[in-house]
Parts: sequence; C-alpha cells; structure tokens
Amino acid sequence: MTHLNGRRSEVFVFIQHLWHGLHRRPWQFPVHTFTAFSVQWTLIQGVTHFLTEVKIEGVGAFATVILLSIAFGLKQVWSPSGILFKVEGTDTTIEVLFGDLFKQEGLRAIGMTTYFESELGPPVSEDSLHGKFLKNCFGGGVHDFDEQLSKQLVKKKSRIVDKKAMGKKHFYPIGTTALIRVSSDKYIAYALAEADPNTCKASSDVNKMWVAMHELWQRARIESGGDPLNIPLIGSGLSGIGLPARDLLALIIISAITETKAKKIAQTIRIILHPDRSEEIDLRDVKKHWGKS
Repeated sequence: MTHLNGRRSEVFVFIQHLWHGLHRRPWQFPVHTFTAFSVQWTLIQGVTHFLTEVKIEGVGAFATVILLSIAFGLKQVWSPSGILFKVEGTDTTIEVLFGDLFKQEGLRAIGMTTYFESELGPPVSEDSLHGKFLKNCFGGGVHDFDEQLSKQLVKKKSRIVDKKAMGKKHFYPIGTTALIRVSSDKYIAYALAEADPNTCKASSDVNKMWVAMHELWQRARIESGGDPLNIPLIGSGLSGIGLPARDLLALIIISAITETKAKKIAQTIRIILHPDRSEEIDLRDVKKHWGKS
C-alpha cells in the first residue's frame, strides 16, 4: 500500500508540473506539436516517394503520428520537479527540487528571528517554517528545544530588550547559529530576521540574508559530517525580504557557489522549494543557467 501511494504521489507530481508547464507556456505546446507533426510528415513523404514499395498510410499510421506529436509537445513544456548540477572546479553538487524540507535526509536548516523564539502565536507564526519545525519536531512542547538552545547560545553575544512585549527578550546578532537535535536528525537554527519588539513581526533584507547564509555555511561545514545540507528557499517566508522567488533562489545559489569555491561546505547542497513555488520557478531555466551536467 505504501508503494502504491508513493507511485500515486509521483504521478500526481508529474501531472502537476506538466500542468504548470502548459499554464506557463500555453503557446509552446501547439507550436512544438505542429513542428513534430510537420517533421514526421516530411519524413514520411520522403520515404514513400523514394522507396515506392514502402506504404505508410491509414488510420493507424495517422494516429501514431498524432500521438507522437502530442507526446513531443508535452515533453517540451513539461517542467521537472528536481535538477542538479556540479559546482565547477569542486566535487560539490547543488540540487534544487520541489518537496518537503522535513522529509529530506541529512542536515536541515531552519531560519528564525534573532530572538530564537519558541512560543507559537505572535512570536512564531504556525504557518512559518519555524512554526512547523516546533510543531513537527517538538509537538508544540518546547522545553527540550529551549534547553538545547540555552546550551548552544551560552557563549554567544546577546543583549536584552526589556521593552519587548512578548516572547523572549535576548537578542542575538544576525547569523547566530545553534545546532538542534531531534532524535537522530540534526537542524541548524540560524538568525535570519529581526523582529519588532511590539508586534513580533519579522523583517530582513538582502544584506542580512547574505550575512545569515555566510554563517549558516560556516556552521554546516562543521556539522554536516558528509551528510547533505538541506535548506529552504531562504527569505521567501515571513522574513519580509520581498524579492521574487527566482531572485532569492539565484542569491542562494550564488552564495553557495562562492562559499564552496572558498572551502567545501558539503558534498550535496539541496535547496528545497515549496510546491507552491512551481508557478514562479521553472527548473529548466535554472538548469540551463547554472548547470552543464
């Protein structure tokens, strides 16, 4: 049953990305289909003209040509659910795929505010990746999370914000990291955004994002232990950076390549995109721009 459900899921994902490809490039499907039909028709005419003993005709032949033309047209507009490419001059592979961060094997990164909040509600939205991390890994009970954080951050510089209305009051610099263990899984919690002391609304910008990623790579070098590093589309959630998803992805890839060429981070760096982003990001374009393999 599990295998059957897995196959159904794969078929659903395939159909979803095929639909997105058709939606994104509505005119390309008929153009490619007609092109394939024209090429096949020309070949058939040439073969039957010069080899008169060969007969390619009838409903069966016509249906075959039509089906092949449609298949070619669909293939040309279909958008893959995952790609990978090598970082030139290194043995590191960058993989970009649509999926669930929590289902990936290896080290996982979770962006947080500079307060490393653990209270669901205004301090941590349940819809954010941070909130899902607390719910999925700690069931909303955060004693173990806070205990690990206190040990990890004990030597980190911080300041107390007394006027903060709710949540934690210790403010850490952007890029501060902490390793959190959940059974056999490892997570790097890192400070990506600041938060308004009154509303707890998170905010960040490209400069803060770049600093946060630099510190994330630094910590990942220490903690990965040969395992893949899994990161979300950093800056696309409630951090308020405000760039289109494709630009955020480009920034992450540039940062990963720059840092990898300076010093290896991990054998595989995997960027996980939420399936909702498939309307904005075509992985064929990403592959064409960044990869040669």
